Amino acid sequence: MSALFSSKGESAMPDAAELARLREENQRLHRAVEELSVLNEIALAINSTMAPEQVNELIVGKCVKRLGVAQGTIHLFGTTESDPTKTLVRVMQPGQDGLPMRLGIQLTGWMMKNHRPLVINDLATDERFGGSDVQNLPIKSLLSVPLELKGRLIGILNLFNKIDGEITPEDARLAAIISAQCSQVIENARLYTEETRLKLLEEDLRHATSIQRMLLPRSAPEIPGVDLAGLSVPAHDVGGDYFDYIELGNNRWGIAVGDVSGKGMPAALLMANLQATMRGAARTVGSVANCVGTVNRLLLGSTDSRTFVTLFYAVYDATARTLTYCNAGHNYPYRIRTDGSLDTLQIGGPLVAAFAWSQYDEATISLEPGEGLLIFTDGVTEAANPEDEQFGEARLEDVIRAHRHAGARPLIDQIVADVLAFQKTAPVADDLTLVCLRV
Repeated sequence: MSALFSSKGESAMPDAAELARLREENQRLHRAVEELSVLNEIALAINSTMAPEQVNELIVGKCVKRLGVAQGTIHLFGTTESDPTKTLVRVMQPGQDGLPMRLGIQLTGWMMKNHRPLVINDLATDERFGGSDVQNLPIKSLLSVPLELKGRLIGILNLFNKIDGEITPEDARLAAIISAQCSQVIENARLYTEETRLKLLEEDLRHATSIQRMLLPRSAPEIPGVDLAGLSVPAHDVGGDYFDYIELGNNRWGIAVGDVSGKGMPAALLMANLQATMRGAARTVGSVANCVGTVNRLLLGSTDSRTFVTLFYAVYDATARTLTYCNAGHNYPYRIRTDGSLDTLQIGGPLVAAFAWSQYDEATISLEPGEGLLIFTDGVTEAANPEDEQFGEARLEDVIRAHRHAGARPLIDQIVADVLAFQKTAPVADDLTLVCLRV
């Protein structure tokens, strides 16, 4: 301040250098106020529940207005390889014609390589884009700035055609400040939307889990002279294993155990389809083999070539104590004799829902008092421990022999306990399903 006053206290006129310095300082303060103003406007307008599209539109709109350009866009890079980029928003000044978005690959590629603002005031003569289709676009000037988050490029802010004059370094600086401050805001909006979507999916999954539990039998039916039990333990919230009891009349019951290929929701949906198809066929088709053939034909019409089902279906006649069965590509169930010897039930045919030409056979066995039947899915024998060793059929047979006199449910519970103990800390990779019938 002393330079503005003489030694006698009278004011002195500043020289040209001082005036230039004051003007530069004034411009700097003006830019700082403008930067703070636009950032404040954006901060006040954005709230935590806004969708990403709304956030992006607000940011671009503020840039278009503040920087006096005809149009602005935001490109955000997708989070997966199948969705590399996605244009989320375009904002134009009133009265301006829309600009075609064909800068695409070259502009994005330049920004991914350089990670710094790009200013072009004469696109037609710019060497970086010379000879490309962009020279035919109605674009005179453009300003592109990177949207970065922790050093990672998440998108690009593009501003086209300065309405009055050229794009200046100050314009580029303001756009860069806005992009730097708003990158986290854009990412937060995306994460909030993703979190909301995941919560809805989790709620749907809870409903699906509840529905699937209701589809499986809650308890075994009362069959004269028979101790019957079943259990299914899904590896995830929903599973592809299936078991069912179907009353057929005349003291006859259908018993079905199936394993749908795949995991999670797709397998669960096919499992529900299998249950409905199985119940309908069991009550309308005469023989066991023909019933499985009908299920195969019907499922082929509603599944793709990558989907299949292993299925064991049997009809137990409580009066005659006979079991007529068909094994369609399923793990061989065990017939448990009173002396501890085990037979496997193998007659049947190929997988269900795999081949149109499949033919199925059936066989009938008599079950004497004290004998039993154990049907299971491969989640039992293929359960693995931390050393990737499988439980296997030999261990399962040892458990069956050691507890051959146990009731149906105690035998199932013992097998499941042994399988889980064998797995130790290894994750459960497949559903466990067992049905046991004791005469």
